Amino acid sequence: MLSRATTVVVALLAVGLGIATPAEAAPKITSVASRSESVSTGTWAATASLTSMTFTANSNQLSTITNTGTIALSAVTYKITVSNPTSGTPTFTLFTCAVAWVSGKCSGGAGTQIGGTFAKNSTTTVTSTQVPPLSGAVYLQVEPASVTTSVTVTLGTSITSPTQLRASIKTNQ
Repeated sequence: MLSRATTVVVALLAVGLGIATPAEAAPKITSVASRSESVSTGTWAATASLTSMTFTANSNQLSTITNTGTIALSAVTYKITVSNPTSGTPTFTLFTCAVAWVSGKCSGGAGTQIGGTFAKNSTTTVTSTQVPPLSGAVYLQVEPASVTTSVTVTLGTSITSPTQLRASIKTNQ
């Protein structure tokens, strides 16, 4: 009679070779979580390719947010500051997309709006759960309305640990 370990090895080899094995010889894999794990070292970061945008007309502008850290994210906070132009009452909206914008469209749609409308002479903080994957990016589009004179929008990113870090994967090792 073969030992259980030998049976498992034979069954795995048979599967690898494409040989059918009886059901009782198939390995049974079970696992039990023995403890929680947490991140002890690592970095979290989401950086914007463009942080300051000057608008003189109602033309959209883009920024790419890249996850330059080593820890996956579950949310990113954006701080949007709109300057106080000499005249007019411009407003801005912010949209995110998982792929690069093409002709003002996100995969044929409008993208996902983050927050509401941002007015002149304001600073607003909003959170988005559409995040860049590790070494990947999400794409932002700032859309102006009623721009009649030069106005600047400043975009900052931040991550609040641990609430905006992806939950760690639990393993039994």
